[in-house]
Amino acid sequence: MRTLYQYYAAICLSISLGNLHAEENKPLMLGVLNQQSPQLTAERWNPILNYLSKTTGFPFQLKMGQTVQVTDAMMGRGEFDLVFTNHNFQVEYDGVYKVIARWSGEPIRGVIAVQPDSNINQLYDLKDKKIAFPSKDAFVAYAVPKVALNNEGIKVNVSFAGNQEGALAQLKAKMVDAVAVNSRLLKNYTEQQNIQFREIFVSEPFAELPIIVHPRLPSDKVEIIQKALLNMKNDPNAAEILKKLKFKGFEAAEEKDYDNVRKVYRQSEQ
Repeated sequence: MRTLYQYYAAICLSISLGNLHAEENKPLMLGVLNQQSPQLTAERWNPILNYLSKTTGFPFQLKMGQTVQVTDAMMGRGEFDLVFTNHNFQVEYDGVYKVIARWSGEPIRGVIAVQPDSNINQLYDLKDKKIAFPSKDAFVAYAVPKVALNNEGIKVNVSFAGNQEGALAQLKAKMVDAVAVNSRLLKNYTEQQNIQFREIFVSEPFAELPIIVHPRLPSDKVEIIQKALLNMKNDPNAAEILKKLKFKGFEAAEEKDYDNVRKVYRQSEQ
């Protein structure tokens, strides 16, 4: 009987250790805001995640919904361990995930741009014009310019393109009179497409998008990930990745850096 008990105990211990090992090797899910197509998002983020996996020893996996609304809902349900977004500062999500770093670079701004030969020169000229926005859930590409338009009492005809790439493509094809987009995406798009748009509105600066982490991750694991993110810009092993992505790495960031983001979200809901 004792031998049989020891046998079952050994099996249970083996199963428990197996489950623990599987949990430890379960990939950490990184959600990414739908700013670009899935293909371009993967081209940007998979090299970064491969680097983080090698540096931290933790497996990472890119995950996002088909639309920004789906991705936000996934974040709200806690399906991501980490997320690259600023949508967490909306009232319904604020206070759960915590900022641990941000994308390096100049602050981003909300921009409304037009074709170079357009007769639209200021916000007032947009009255009753057709503007392409990514979606109602975009921050600098919807909430920021929409608050600016509302403050001036300017009503426009809205076209939603799904993401910022799609919105810019609509302006390029002259399907709309103007586009609302974030300054970094506008710069990247015009360089890639070798075209020019003219900016008629540029908002105040907002901190680049943060990497946020779910509270279920142990603090020691978060510390390791945060250290890897912040050291990436100075790591020779990351130099080729940074060069290929035209990316400077990540910077230190904290919750208060995004107070003006929270303010705009609340204004947009009024």
